[in-house]
Amino acid sequence: LLAAGYAATFLVAVMLHVGVEIPLGFAVLKEPRRPVAVLVEGVAGLGLGLGALAVFTRRPRAWTAVTGAHAVALAGVLWGMVAVAAGRGPHTQLNDTYHRVMAVLLAATLLLLLTPLGQTSLGRER
Repeated sequence: LLAAGYAATFLVAVMLHVGVEIPLGFAVLKEPRRPVAVLVEGVAGLGLGLGALAVFTRRPRAWTAVTGAHAVALAGVLWGMVAVAAGRGPHTQLNDTYHRVMAVLLAATLLLLLTPLGQTSLGRER
């Protein structure tokens, strides 16, 4: 469920970075166009979504796929943070906050996926 939720947030980020504005009633989410971010977030969202689907359908190597997807997504988030810090794109509060939150969530979930205690808590079958 975590991977599916993360995938959804990355796909929303893709929409924002291609210029779609998302009205929430009390605010409108919008971000500057960032073609490279669209690519990185699209890969992360697709990978996490496919990993979640593999786990839900109990495919062979599903846990390997979802673990790899988390690692790739975390690498993409960290790359985005470095790129923005280096001046490769404008800072926005939404984007900076998203990067920080996703870095923590993806790293924590990756630790769960890689440690025996976490694997047991997630119901990972050996």
